[in-house]
Amino acid sequence: MPFTVTMPKLSPTMEEGTIAKWHKNVGDQVQADEMLLEVATDKATVEYNALDEGFLRKILVEDGQGAVVNQPIAIFTATADESIEGYQPEGVSPEKAPEESKPSETGKKESAEAPPSQKSGGALQQPAFVPEPPLENYDFAFPSEDGSSRKAVSPLAKKLAREKGVDISTVKGSGPHGRVVSRDLDLAQPDQVVAFGRNDPPTIAPGTFEEVPLTPMRKAVGSRLQQSKSFIPHFYVRQEVDVAALFDLREQLKAGNLKVSFNDFVIRAAALALRAHPDVNSGFNSASQSLIFFKTIDISVAVSIDGGLITPIIRHADFKNVGQLAVEVKELAARAKA
Repeated sequence: MPFTVTMPKLSPTMEEGTIAKWHKNVGDQVQADEMLLEVATDKATVEYNALDEGFLRKILVEDGQGAVVNQPIAIFTATADESIEGYQPEGVSPEKAPEESKPSETGKKESAEAPPSQKSGGALQQPAFVPEPPLENYDFAFPSEDGSSRKAVSPLAKKLAREKGVDISTVKGSGPHGRVVSRDLDLAQPDQVVAFGRNDPPTIAPGTFEEVPLTPMRKAVGSRLQQSKSFIPHFYVRQEVDVAALFDLREQLKAGNLKVSFNDFVIRAAALALRAHPDVNSGFNSASQSLIFFKTIDISVAVSIDGGLITPIIRHADFKNVGQLAVEVKELAARAKA
C-alpha cells in the first residue's frame, strides 16, 4: 500500500527545511537505511536515509523547495506497480508552512503566519520592507563628454547662464536634439577654474536588483539577529575623525568658485564605499523572505521641511563627481521645500 515520507526534524530547533538534493528518482527502489535526500536545515545540510524499503512513486517537494517539519515530501509504495491514484498524503498541510503566503486585498503577498511581534497585542513590530521596481524612463542628467565639443544652446539658456555664472558644458540638454534649455540650468555647476573628470553614463535603470532566496540557516540567523536588534537594548561606540585635510580641500574648491558642503563629500565617499563593497548595498524583502542585492548605488538625503522630513534620492551617486552631487542635492532640496 502507498505510504508518505514527510520532512524529518533533523535538529532540535528545526521548524522547516529545504530539499538540497534528491538522491533517488521517481520509480527507483529504495532500500531501508539507503541515502534518500539531503536537507538544508537551520544548522547545516544533512543527509537523510530512508527508514523503510519501498519504491519512490512521486516527489511532492522538488530540489530547492522548502517544507515545514512533517509536511509530505514524497509518496512511496511497497511494490513498483501499485496505484497511487486517489491517495491522500499524510502529514502537516503545506498551507501551514511559514514561507507560504496569500494575496492581500492590495494584491501584495502577506505571510500566512505573522511573527509574534506583528500579531495584535504586540508592543513592538518588526520592520517590513518590499523593494520598489527599477525606475523607468530615467535619463542621466549630466554629460559624459568633456565639454570641448560645441553644444546646442537656446538663446534664453545662454542669457541665464551668463547671469547666473554657470557653465553650460556641465549639463545635459533635454531639449530637441540634446539642446540645452533654461530648465537644464538648475543642475549646472558654477563657471569655475576647478574641473573634474567625467564618467561614462550608467547603462542600467536605478534601483535594479537581484533577488536571492535565503537558506534555512540564514533565515534562522536573520530572525535571531532581528529579534536581538528590535527587542534588546543596544549601546553604540563613536569615534572622532580628524578631517582637517577635508576642510582644506573644501576651502580650495571654494576659492575656485565651487561651493560644496561636507555632506556632499560624505555622499561621494559613501557611494565609492558601496562600489568597493557591493555586498553592503543590499536589503531584505520581508514579503518573500529573500535578500536583495542592488545593482545601482542610489543614496537618499534627508531634507528638513516644515512639519516633517523628506528624503530625495541621488540616483547613480557613484557616477557623479562632488560638483555634480553638490548641485543636485541643492536642486532636490529646493524642490522638496517647495
